Amino acid sequence: MVTYSKSVDGRRIIDGRPLVVADAADVLSLGEAVVTGLQRSTEGKLPARDTRESPPDAVLLACVGAPTFAHYAKGVRSVSVWAANGEGEDITLVDVAPEANGGPQKGFTPMDGKEETLLSPGTVELGQAVQRALTVATP
Repeated sequence: MVTYSKSVDGRRIIDGRPLVVADAADVLSLGEAVVTGLQRSTEGKLPARDTRESPPDAVLLACVGAPTFAHYAKGVRSVSVWAANGEGEDITLVDVAPEANGGPQKGFTPMDGKEETLLSPGTVELGQAVQRALTVATP
């Protein structure tokens, strides 16, 4: 799972190493990874950077052993998870949306009408929602 954060110059870039879940069928581990990713994601705290010299997907590509994003994206299913947080670390409102894989030209795009909104979800509920979205997402 890849976490995105917004830099001070407004770009949404990959933030840190991907979180790896050994078995996507394990809803607890999947949900815990989602919570960790949501808590790690920030708004406007990453420094600005020249993405030509420091590509935002370099760490991801190195982790998966892909030479380019096009190689990585081939056959991948993607789900986006967005959260509005309450006080502290509480996650109060979460949108889970399967994405269509448009390849290297179009990237991953939300599938209209397929998103699910959760109110103050637990870890297992988050994992289950991501599993459902993965079954709908197109590779």
